[in-house]
Amino acid sequence: MQGNKKVVIYLYNRLFDPLIQSNFWLYIKDYLNDPDNATHFHLITYEDNKFPLTEEQTELVKLWQQQGLEWTQLQWHPGTSLISKFVDVWSGLLAVFGLRLKGYRHIATLGSVAGTYGYVFCRLLFMKLFLYQFEPHSEYALDNGMWSEKSYQYRISHYLERRAAGFATAIASGTRFMQERLEKEWQVKARFFKIPTVANNQKFVFSDQIREETRKQLGIQDDQWVLFYPGKFGSLYYYKETAWMYKWLKDLEPRLHFLIVTPHADEEVKDIFDSVGVEPEAYSIVHSDYAEIHRYYFAADFAVIAVPPGPSKKFISNIKVGEYLCTGLPFLITRGISEDYWYAENKNVGVVVDDFREKDIKAAWPAIKSYLEMDPDERRAYCRQVGLEYRGFENLNPVFKAAIAELTAN
Repeated sequence: MQGNKKVVIYLYNRLFDPLIQSNFWLYIKDYLNDPDNATHFHLITYEDNKFPLTEEQTELVKLWQQQGLEWTQLQWHPGTSLISKFVDVWSGLLAVFGLRLKGYRHIATLGSVAGTYGYVFCRLLFMKLFLYQFEPHSEYALDNGMWSEKSYQYRISHYLERRAAGFATAIASGTRFMQERLEKEWQVKARFFKIPTVANNQKFVFSDQIREETRKQLGIQDDQWVLFYPGKFGSLYYYKETAWMYKWLKDLEPRLHFLIVTPHADEEVKDIFDSVGVEPEAYSIVHSDYAEIHRYYFAADFAVIAVPPGPSKKFISNIKVGEYLCTGLPFLITRGISEDYWYAENKNVGVVVDDFREKDIKAAWPAIKSYLEMDPDERRAYCRQVGLEYRGFENLNPVFKAAIAELTAN
């Protein structure tokens, strides 16, 4: 591909991190598959030796390189210390500097951490910046008690987030709340593009055959209702509260089963559920890469977003919501989370609670039960329709392309 517009894609992640492949990379693959594409991409990622490429992933990289993609792999340094982060920033700066000498003048980043690093590079190297999925990561950490307002981590991150927004040429985020902050409160000059986190709607297409196979594999009976949670415990998410939520619902309806797909070790998850008195046979713990995770979505009947409420959470854009809906799953969510809670209530695709407290969860059970008692084919068809309108690739891809065009315009 002989592109006349050169863009550095800077990701502070592994290339095959599920959050990359199921989100941002959908747009890039569409560029690579277009023979008339005039934009040349050079990818920079931070790889982890614990996750070497599989044979299938290696073949995908070869295909993308044949389509014109170039790739620089940097080494990720674990830990939250300022020294480890400085090493990562320095290696990124050297990589971008080399590309600047080759005529690259634009950087697109994913997420606020990569965005703040990209801002530093652009200021030093006189480049233009596109912040994709820009959200206040520092405020999430504050709301969840990970950082204090006086900590160096919060103060530095928050300062750089605001500076990055003020410098950027284009900014994409998933909610009207972020747009209002940027345009009215911060008065940034960047052009804003509303792009909720996209769902791979070609992957998350319900299959009754796969549902039957997966439930049989897990020992889940046909008459059981399956609650589904693919995610982590703690940090930006509920910890024991998720286990309590399930226990309170299980006490009301013995037919429920909880399906958990998580990166946590089985024993760690078991300890959480043991501590609230949930028997091991009442739930399943599985681990999955992105290639196979849709199988567990298909096995479920109702899904969970386990994000605690907080002032900053209105800016978040949960990738799982789009995947749930495209699969045909209604969901439980706390009030004030993104625009997702609004869709749950106003589009009738979910149940909203104020918090994962006993009184809230038990009060929500009749509404959850009403979804479980619906005709499953009708429920899945309706949820998927809403999901395609809200998070479908075909609807969001033109907006992403417009943002790249804004970045590379003279």
